[in-house]
Amino acid sequence: MTINGSIRRRRGLYNPLVVFSLTLASTTLPSGKCFAHPALPISNARPPKQRFGTDNGGAAKGKSTPISGTPFRGISRRVSNDDSAAEAPPSQIESIVANAKSISTSMGKKIDLTDKTLRGKYLTAITAGLAVSLAMIPEAVSFSFVAGVNPLVGLWTTVVLGFFAALFGGRAGIQSSASGACSVVVAALCASHGSGYLAGCAALSGLLQITSGALGVGKLIRLVPHPVMVGFVNGLAVVMLKAQLGHFKGAGGAFLSLLSPEGKATYGCALLTMALVRYGIPALQEKVESAKAVPPTLGGVVIATSIARFLKWPVKTLADAAGAETFRGGLSTLPKIGLPASFWTPFQNAPLETLRIILPYAVTMAAVGSIESLLTLQLLDGIVDDGKRGSTKKEVIGQGIGNLASGLTGGIGGCALIGQSLISAQSGGGVSKLSGMAMSIFLALGIVAFAPLLGQIPVVSLAGVMLLVCQSTFSWGSLRLVGKIPNLDAFIIALVTYVTIKDDLAKAVLIGTITSALGFAWKQSTKISTTLSQTKLNPPSGPTLPNVKTYNINGPLFFGSTQSFSQLFRVKEDPDDVVIDFTQSRVYDHSALEAINSICDRYGSIGKRVYLRRLSSECAKLLAKIHKGGLPPYEVIEVSPSDP
Repeated sequence: MTINGSIRRRRGLYNPLVVFSLTLASTTLPSGKCFAHPALPISNARPPKQRFGTDNGGAAKGKSTPISGTPFRGISRRVSNDDSAAEAPPSQIESIVANAKSISTSMGKKIDLTDKTLRGKYLTAITAGLAVSLAMIPEAVSFSFVAGVNPLVGLWTTVVLGFFAALFGGRAGIQSSASGACSVVVAALCASHGSGYLAGCAALSGLLQITSGALGVGKLIRLVPHPVMVGFVNGLAVVMLKAQLGHFKGAGGAFLSLLSPEGKATYGCALLTMALVRYGIPALQEKVESAKAVPPTLGGVVIATSIARFLKWPVKTLADAAGAETFRGGLSTLPKIGLPASFWTPFQNAPLETLRIILPYAVTMAAVGSIESLLTLQLLDGIVDDGKRGSTKKEVIGQGIGNLASGLTGGIGGCALIGQSLISAQSGGGVSKLSGMAMSIFLALGIVAFAPLLGQIPVVSLAGVMLLVCQSTFSWGSLRLVGKIPNLDAFIIALVTYVTIKDDLAKAVLIGTITSALGFAWKQSTKISTTLSQTKLNPPSGPTLPNVKTYNINGPLFFGSTQSFSQLFRVKEDPDDVVIDFTQSRVYDHSALEAINSICDRYGSIGKRVYLRRLSSECAKLLAKIHKGGLPPYEVIEVSPSDP
């Protein structure tokens, strides 16, 4: 990449992770203009809408070719339809959005939201919300136990958070609820100070998310590389699988025997639900037009529940798992508006001390919730074919408003759930934000008016739906990528998967992104080189100089390559006039400018003159500020006005 208007595009060389790396290890220059170029190809930037478009006649505007030449899902490259065009080498790290379809490998038929024949856009969203509301119940109940609160608290958290996050969020189809990632964070707070402090923590977490969303912090999700995304969804699939397996265990913690009546009923009910959702309901919808109004997940759960009740299968129901009190129904179950007295009283008496207690948990919860919600948004961007891209800013703010409202109604807070969001997308919920609001409304109605009926749903029936979600979430194509992608990327996928399972999502994404950034920076640091040539020089301050020795620098110059850059020059052996040409290089950061200034000082200390060619005017100004006292031993020539 050059520093002037003469641009050579070399795909795969530069990546936004370099910028992220620089923020980790060096001082950022006061003006970003010195380091960005409008022609810079950024592999992780959101692709333009026309990338997914088609030409007249339905022909694709491009095609994806596997790197190895063998068909597999996951990482691909764009190839021009022009046979004479040279194929560009594949980018090391692919776009999250462009690869999202490869992450969910069996979502069923593609939902073409641009199809005008879709019947009842809003009806589809509402029925999808009804289907998701059933899948939310066991998750909310389970996460309530993790956090250490009454199951009703988790259910009402899902209602309040889900409604406001959908209303103010950044994309249709995202479903929010009390989550395992957030519940694990606040479990220690509940154990030490009581459940009332969880509401204050959720409210403070919401305020932090609203602030960070308004500041545009959500855009940092673009720095998450594709291998981290793959590792995250793989780890999340395993975590969800482990959570569902608990429903197939008895009181002693062992799996139910297939020979026992309870085992036969439990496994049979789950398999029946899975078969209905995957095969039975879709086959019926192919033959009966009116059946298409019912999402397969909703139809499968209703039919399996009816059969279990009719045949009197000995299966554990939601009422058995959460307690009959949770599903007693009535207006008495409605949450109270306002922070609980167990938190509000100590906050009034010692506000700073109370904030000191909840602040670390609130910051962690806000970070974890924002990351998981933004990754869910990126995933749905690539799965739902509506030609739109979700707003990271709106999504973070929406999650913040939802958590704030949840805290003010005594809830525990949460974030977007990928599993339930995939169910929503599969059921057609991506057409409107009504799907998320409908989920909350139906769940609230169920808790108040139909609680006894909901309590009769077998837990394993809903677990069967979640098992299908686990299978769809796991990126099976990533298992075939070993040996076909860089070893660093394969290692990052495994690392993020392990940390997600072993620890938590936020640490996994952070560790994976930093590892990827440092690995990329290290690789780029080895690309700095030079070629020598002789050139005729016409400096503005003196006579023409024929045959001046010229160092033509190739590769990026940043903190990782400054040492190698300094070793390229032979200061003592060089003539009195030397040109350093940056046409094939880029100056990225303050460390790079210090390296240039240092090499010029070395030449100047023995009476030699350096001419710097193709540096931008902004870089020249910053370089002049770095030089300390006296006339600088260099002169900037041939500054390109087109280079920022």
